Amino acid sequence: MVKKQLIMDKALELFAENGIEATSIQQITEKCGISKGAFYLSYKSKKELVFDLIDHFISEIMSDIEQSVNSERDNEELLYHFYHTIFIDHQKYADFAKIFMKEQLPSFDIEILELLKRYDQFTTLFLFSLVDRQFPDIRDTMRADLVFSIKGFIRQYAELFLIYHYPVDIDLLCESLVEKTKILAKHATLPIVTENFYDESNTMTCLSPTKDQIIEMLSQKINESANAITVQSLELLLIHLREPQLSPAVIQGLLKNLKSDAHCKWAAYLYELYVN
Repeated sequence: MVKKQLIMDKALELFAENGIEATSIQQITEKCGISKGAFYLSYKSKKELVFDLIDHFISEIMSDIEQSVNSERDNEELLYHFYHTIFIDHQKYADFAKIFMKEQLPSFDIEILELLKRYDQFTTLFLFSLVDRQFPDIRDTMRADLVFSIKGFIRQYAELFLIYHYPVDIDLLCESLVEKTKILAKHATLPIVTENFYDESNTMTCLSPTKDQIIEMLSQKINESANAITVQSLELLLIHLREPQLSPAVIQGLLKNLKSDAHCKWAAYLYELYVN
């Protein structure tokens, strides 16, 4: 895990300086102070490295969203915390996003597109849950349209600092968007997007990990991690998945260990989703 993290960090520096296509594996290994053989022990190709970088940052964002809204909060505050988490993460990873925005990558193959689709689907599902909690009296016909509108707000206002470098007060931005969203939830009556749109795009069933997928994911994380506590937590959860024997309290403790590890946050969320 330490070597993979080193490769990811140094590759990002080179991608920012030279662009992704112009950066060679030789340059990455020289920057890391490792051999090409050591690189190939971690990644089969530069494309796999790029995929891992995107997967890492998207998983971080999804985990942050889940934790910010699913913690013990008043329902009236959910939307604000959702917006705040989204835009803080957009700012945090802005430089990373700009690297990919300025290049037409042939490495944007089906796997990467599926990864981006997974993030979009996750956000949609999460917003349906959030809307139901914060706006229990919203018209049924407006639920899907409001979710679509919130996603539109996120995309458009994120451009302020991703594209235009416009100085943004995040707190004020979130308060403004909450105000706009509440007006739509209370007064809008003419929906354009219906739930059929999301049903037809398979959004409503996208996050249903199978037992085999969870086992494969945990096994992969065990092989990648160098943190003893993380590895032990993963191993115990893997054993429990195959032969249930742990109490709910112990499981929550193990998942908490994983959530404290940046590389295992999303794994913890999917495990929790599966067992619940």
